[in-house]
Amino acid sequence: MPAKPIGQSMIAANLINEYQLKELLNYQRNLDVRTPLGKLTVELGLVKEDEFAAFLASYFNVPYMDLNDYLTVQPEVLDLVPQSIAKRLNILPVLKHDDTLTVAMSDPLDLAAVENLETVTHCRIKRVVSSPAQIRQSIKFYYSGPAPFLMRQLIERAYKSDVKNIHIQPEKNRVEILFRVKNRLEKIASYPKSALMPLSDYVKKASNLGMKMNEAPQEGYFNFNSDNINIEIGVSILPTVSGERIVLEVPRKII
Repeated sequence: MPAKPIGQSMIAANLINEYQLKELLNYQRNLDVRTPLGKLTVELGLVKEDEFAAFLASYFNVPYMDLNDYLTVQPEVLDLVPQSIAKRLNILPVLKHDDTLTVAMSDPLDLAAVENLETVTHCRIKRVVSSPAQIRQSIKFYYSGPAPFLMRQLIERAYKSDVKNIHIQPEKNRVEILFRVKNRLEKIASYPKSALMPLSDYVKKASNLGMKMNEAPQEGYFNFNSDNINIEIGVSILPTVSGERIVLEVPRKII
C-alpha cells in the first residue's frame, strides 16, 4: 500500500493544495454517505477525471491506460465479458495474452469486480486504470456498434486540433486512421479490417452516396453537429485494391 495518505499524495502531485485538502476533509466528514476523497475532488471540479485516473494509477502502482489512444479491442476479447457485466462493473476488457486478461477499471482496489471477472472469463485479471467516463464511452463504442461513435470522436478531435483531413486507409489486414498535419500524414489509430465496411457505410449513408462499392471515385458531404460544432464535412471515396479509401475534409465549411 502507498506510504502517504492519498490527500498528501495529491498535494505532492500538485493536484490540490493544503487549503483545499483541509476543506475537502471537513466537507467529507459532514457527508451522510462516506465518499472517497479522490472522488470528491473530481465531483467538486478540483481535479479533472482523466488527471485523477492517471494519479490513482501511479498512487497504487497500477498501469494507466488512456482509452482515447487505445482503440483496437478485438471482438474475441469482448466476447469474454458480456456487455451487461461490463456496464454493471464499468470495466472494459482490452487485451488477452495466454490466460491473462487485461481489464481497464476506474478503481484498482475493486477486488470483488476482479473476482467476478475471473469467474466469468476463467482468466487471470491484469488491472489497468482508466477514467470512468472513458470506460463508459468505450463500452458504448465497442459493444453497441462503433461506427457513429468513432466518426464523432475522430471529427471532434480533428476539428479541435485544426487537422484538415482525416484519412481512413485500408491495408491488407488493418484499417489505418491518419490525420494530415502540416502536409504530413500521422497515424493515430489502427483497427481490424472488419471496421472498414461499417465506417464506409456510415459515411456513404450520411453523404447520400451509392452504398455499393464502385469502380469510380465518389464525392459528397454531410453536416456534423456536436458540442457547439456545426460544420460541413467533405467526403472523397476512392476504390483501391485493399478496399475503399475515405478522405474527410474537416471542415468543408462552417455552418
